Amino acid sequence: MNERDVNKTSTPESKGLVRCMTCIHFSCFFNEKGHDSPHALGKCAGESWDGNKGQWGMFQHSCKDYASISAGKNP
Repeated sequence: MNERDVNKTSTPESKGLVRCMTCIHFSCFFNEKGHDSPHALGKCAGESWDGNKGQWGMFQHSCKDYASISAGKNP
């Protein structure tokens, strides 16, 4: 078994990675046309992982301030 086979069964969460779109601190930017896609740039109201308030909702990264919308706590 090689490393690619092992990675097929692991999830981003099992590697400690999260997405802003599932965090209570994240909100999408809204505009006049109703654009509020999690694929678009949004903002972090917490302490962002890279120090920037602007964040991409679907980008996988590690974050010490992540708080899951569904669980209400860190993974």
